[in-house]
Amino acid sequence: MKTESKYPDINGLLGGLSNLAPPDIPPETGDQAPIDTPGNAPSADDDDWVQFQKNLALYAFRERKDDRMICKLDRDLADSLDDCDFDRKCRSDIVNAIVRTFINRYLPRLRQYRKCNRSLLDTP
Repeated sequence: MKTESKYPDINGLLGGLSNLAPPDIPPETGDQAPIDTPGNAPSADDDDWVQFQKNLALYAFRERKDDRMICKLDRDLADSLDDCDFDRKCRSDIVNAIVRTFINRYLPRLRQYRKCNRSLLDTP
């Protein structure tokens, strides 16, 4: 049983996004990837979703993962992810798949933020 939280659940975070589905698609299937037809080209968002699903599939269910680091997640995000069931994957697997998808998508932009490690040994 979950305790009451001051943070919104997944429905609270998504708000009325289910209302944004095209009128010919029922709201409960609006979050699925559209069927590819000649007039229905997949968008970048669909590509990101497919990539997220591929990244998530890399993680085996209940497999020990010794080389993980601890990262703190905001409570509202953690609660929202816990409300989702992605093929019984744990929260860490979901977060890792999301971050891998983000990094793959924005790698060229992220490179400009790479730290430049300067050392006193580098000076002539």
